[in-house]
Amino acid sequence: MTHAAGNLAQTAEFQVTGTLLESACYLDPSSAYQTLSLGDLSTARLLRIGDQGAPIALHLKLQGCIRVNGGRQDEQQGTLVWSAIEPVATMAFNAVADANTPALIRVSGAEGFGLRLLDIQGNDVRLGRTAPGWFVSPGDNQLTYYIRPERTSAPLRPGAFRASLNVNLAYD
Repeated sequence: MTHAAGNLAQTAEFQVTGTLLESACYLDPSSAYQTLSLGDLSTARLLRIGDQGAPIALHLKLQGCIRVNGGRQDEQQGTLVWSAIEPVATMAFNAVADANTPALIRVSGAEGFGLRLLDIQGNDVRLGRTAPGWFVSPGDNQLTYYIRPERTSAPLRPGAFRASLNVNLAYD
């Protein structure tokens, strides 16, 4: 038995999903979850309160930044800095603070030190507060911060350690 081409019904259905974002940029998926290693730290570098180890870079990659105007407060001059084409990205960093030095991120495991968060210029970034904003250029961008171990007043106890840091990204 043969069938004529007109007798066969061929149909297909596709479900398409996605998300329309209203944002000046979006966080690159490779930046959403990162594991940073400080490697092996020597207690010899952290003998006295305030002693510091070598910093490591934390990179946040932004993609798809569009041309929009934005402004931010210049911390040094106390004036508003404005751009007609660059949006401003701001970050708030949250972590459990060290009990002895609340400006530091608490580590679990080892004791006697915490982690200090610094901006690209080496300025301290306060946990729980919005850090100074960045102008981001249209296209892709990379924002860099640093994490540096720092000795606290607690007794120094070696061992494996870990810490968590959360970032909330917003645009003006």
